Amino acid sequence: MATRSKSTIGSWLDLARLAEDSAGDDWIFRGESLAGEPLRPGAGRMPDGPGVPRDLHFEVEDERAALERFKSDALPYLDRTPPSGHHLEWLAIAQHYGMRTRMLDWSESLLIAAFFAVESGGAGGAATIYGVRGLPAVEAGDDPFQLDEVSVYRPSRLTARMAPQLSTFTVHPDPTADFRADPRVRRWRVNGRRNCWQIKLVLDACGVNYANIFPDISGLARHIHWRYKWKLPQSRGTTR
Repeated sequence: MATRSKSTIGSWLDLARLAEDSAGDDWIFRGESLAGEPLRPGAGRMPDGPGVPRDLHFEVEDERAALERFKSDALPYLDRTPPSGHHLEWLAIAQHYGMRTRMLDWSESLLIAAFFAVESGGAGGAATIYGVRGLPAVEAGDDPFQLDEVSVYRPSRLTARMAPQLSTFTVHPDPTADFRADPRVRRWRVNGRRNCWQIKLVLDACGVNYANIFPDISGLARHIHWRYKWKLPQSRGTTR
């Protein structure tokens, strides 16, 4: 579904219509506050600019080595660890905590993706929500470095933040390729600061906010600070 939805989201009602159109299907969604950036995993984004050597380029051997080091050095920080051979599960944990991998973060929830899109969206004039469906699924024991097409990996909820974010990942055989070129990818733009702000307010009223998406004291503090910054009421019902 989602074929009737407009490519531009101008209000909460447009977002609600998109949610209605996509319900019951296998869509996953991603929100970005920057418009026009390539949809590319972190492992394939090589640094550029002044002071950066021009010969830096993506090497899969570097990515493999980074994953193996993470699997070894992350042990003291994890309450539960997947089997060593579950490379996709390890890769998902590394991705979730900020390591550059061949994965892209998505959510099974359109509203959570919309939150990440409008969180600071509007500062540049627009935010973006991506959606994709119809991708093949892979399992924890599959080798992420042997895939021949972009696939979906739905991890077990190994961290406290994965569950409320309804986290899922796409795994990319070529991390340097822009996924926007895939015909299965849909894009919706949220234009303007005012629209981003209004959608964020409604999402907050629905419980989609920092405190619930990041269920720890830092998420709570960030949410309360946001309400303080904009002089919004600090009633208990709006924080959890």
